[in-house]
Amino acid sequence: MVDVVTLGEVLIDFIGEKGKSLKDSVTFEKCFGGAPANFAIAVSRLGKSAALITGISKDGFGEFLLNILKSNGVITDFIVRSNKKTPLAFVSLDEEGKPDFSLYLDGTADEDLGDAVKEDVFRKARVFHFHTLSYFREKIRPALLKAITYARKHKLVISFDPNLRKGYFTDEARYGLVELLRLSTVFIPSEEELLWFSNTENLKSAIAWLQSVMVSSPSLRLAVITRGAKGCVMLEKDGSILEHPAFRVNAVDTTGAGDAFSAGICVGLLEGMEETELLRFASAVAAISVQKKGAITSLPTRKEVEEFLSQDH
Repeated sequence: MVDVVTLGEVLIDFIGEKGKSLKDSVTFEKCFGGAPANFAIAVSRLGKSAALITGISKDGFGEFLLNILKSNGVITDFIVRSNKKTPLAFVSLDEEGKPDFSLYLDGTADEDLGDAVKEDVFRKARVFHFHTLSYFREKIRPALLKAITYARKHKLVISFDPNLRKGYFTDEARYGLVELLRLSTVFIPSEEELLWFSNTENLKSAIAWLQSVMVSSPSLRLAVITRGAKGCVMLEKDGSILEHPAFRVNAVDTTGAGDAFSAGICVGLLEGMEETELLRFASAVAAISVQKKGAITSLPTRKEVEEFLSQDH
């Protein structure tokens, strides 16, 4: 039995100097990256089993990435080794640690992940988590849709984190992504992403739109909207809304914070946490993650989360 399966890219993040644009940064630090991979490691560190479906290059960067996945307990049985190059992302951080990305993804190893999408993977799992970057990439989209079909067939919780990237979200793409939303069980967008999905200009209107989608979708039962320092908002199928504040911490780097939060939500759902406890737990995972540089080095263990929550915040 696997608790959580996710699918998509694992890549090298080259992180620039804080407060400097990509144009002005002189030095870049090599880091492990890729939202699905970050998420899988976050789940593993929180004490649940996580499997990643992806393709990893046989080059030196690929060896670096695979070793980190293995050392963090991620199940690597469904990874295809490829002769293609490793995907790269160059990241700039503003003064608040908020990242901006320049992605290099054409002809990369993760395009070969389709060979690893087997029904047996989903027969033994409880949650399938995915992001939109796999949908936007034509060579990976069929594998994602196949995975969603298997997940629905075997009645997995399907968790959808949009993970917005500039340049990918267009009016043309909105229709297809809303259809994926209707097939999901749990939706975890940022406020900015929800405004794009709903094609509205304020959170109140966006929430009203999302509530209508939840009513009309047999599958979608829970949504959690992240708002950075403003906390998060939970919507349930019965129309109830619950807000939760963010923990006050010194944010150094928010890269991967969304993946950390999503991991907290999925782990909390697997453990049957009630609503307030669930939001508090996921918020703590994210709060710890932003206090260090790097998407992976900052991800907390379950013990660290429990210690954080035991303190007076």
